[in-house]
Amino acid sequence: MATSAQGSVGFISLGCSKNTIDSETMLGRLASQGFIVTGDYEHADIVVVNTCGFLEASRDESLSAIREVVERKADGHVKRVVVAGCMVGNYRDLLLEKVPQVDALVSVNDREDLSSVIAELKSSGELQRELRISDPDARGTVYDDRGRLRITPRHFAYLRISEGCDHTCSFCIIPQIRGKHRSKPADLVIDEAREMVADGAKELILISQDSTYYGVDIDGKKGLAALLKRLAREVEGSAYLRVMYAYPNQVTDELVDVMASESAILPYMDMPLQHVNDRVLASMRRGGNRKMIEGWIERFRNAMPDFLLRSTFIAGFPGETEAEHQELVDWIREGWIDRLGCFAYSPEKDSLSASMEGHLDEATRFDRQAAVMEAATEVLFAKNQAMVGQEAVVMIDGASEDPKFPWVARTKWDAPDVDCTVLVAPSAIMEGVDPRDQVPAGEFRRVRVKDSLGFDLLAEEIRDENRCQW
Repeated sequence: MATSAQGSVGFISLGCSKNTIDSETMLGRLASQGFIVTGDYEHADIVVVNTCGFLEASRDESLSAIREVVERKADGHVKRVVVAGCMVGNYRDLLLEKVPQVDALVSVNDREDLSSVIAELKSSGELQRELRISDPDARGTVYDDRGRLRITPRHFAYLRISEGCDHTCSFCIIPQIRGKHRSKPADLVIDEAREMVADGAKELILISQDSTYYGVDIDGKKGLAALLKRLAREVEGSAYLRVMYAYPNQVTDELVDVMASESAILPYMDMPLQHVNDRVLASMRRGGNRKMIEGWIERFRNAMPDFLLRSTFIAGFPGETEAEHQELVDWIREGWIDRLGCFAYSPEKDSLSASMEGHLDEATRFDRQAAVMEAATEVLFAKNQAMVGQEAVVMIDGASEDPKFPWVARTKWDAPDVDCTVLVAPSAIMEGVDPRDQVPAGEFRRVRVKDSLGFDLLAEEIRDENRCQW
């Protein structure tokens, strides 16, 4: 056990990158207040489980993690269990029913209260059942994410530019969970970027619920392009910027032009599309149509010949016909998307789509998801096969399990955790040294691709006397 008067805190962070930032910020606050942060949560005085409540599968994962920690508490290894994050706001009663042994609940909008909640627990030991939940109609708080204790590798970091969402997609409950859209002031974003770069980050991954909506709540104008330009000038030569969570209806010509002109911005965008059939898009309340989507993709590719687009889709949405599903599959096979993920539709409590007619049975939804992923896999495998024999610059991420290709890396077209990887064989290995024990994480290396494993590539390092960059 820790010797600090405050005690030790273990953390389990689940869900998306926004949750990761919340976890890192809460950890930073606790560490600054004298708590000992430990990676051995099984023997910590207090364990915080930062939950995800977006989909049923993520809620099941969160409940499983909470139960595991509660068991450690029953065994006497853990003193207190705190549940935080997205599940607390919308599924508070479910948590109290399924895991009544927890000691406190802290909603996603109350993360700054975590240390005071823990202090109350230490003094009283009572379950905090009446924590403040932000008004869903209020604008809410723009959190300061500086001072994070990062749990990602040192060489990349997530940079949140806004919180919440003003869109009313019929399948989504994010606005109920995280509130309305709030843009973080640009000066604060810049300060956080400086902090991350000073801490060793060479890649800043911009995230939000809708990055392209940035600034609308500040002055009524779409401000992502201007923010990117400021960030690019700030980090040029030190780090690269990667844009995630763009919304097709909010893309502007200025955004395309800034991305094409600033060398610090990677030619990559994550733009969840969800579907391409016009009727389904309207039913999803996404706005726009297939023609608009294709127009923006062509605009990006014309401006940046090496541009790569990542997206996500929903298969088996209520009322989706076989023909509409096949339209999506055929469209993907045409090569409009370079990387993608697909979810089988999940009817979420309190979402507009949950009460729609035409719900498909579970087997059909998962069959359609599989068909979408099969088409996506064909496209991806072909693109990766075309890389064989080509040279590329990769960033080393860590060690692999393959002794012949001991380093795991990524190209500039691959975001961490969600895209492809490159397994790299070093150009030189010291005798008696396992290269997996000496991984140059965060360094750029030039490689030649030797083979494709489908999703991933095998490559050999090329000796390069010049400093290579993305």
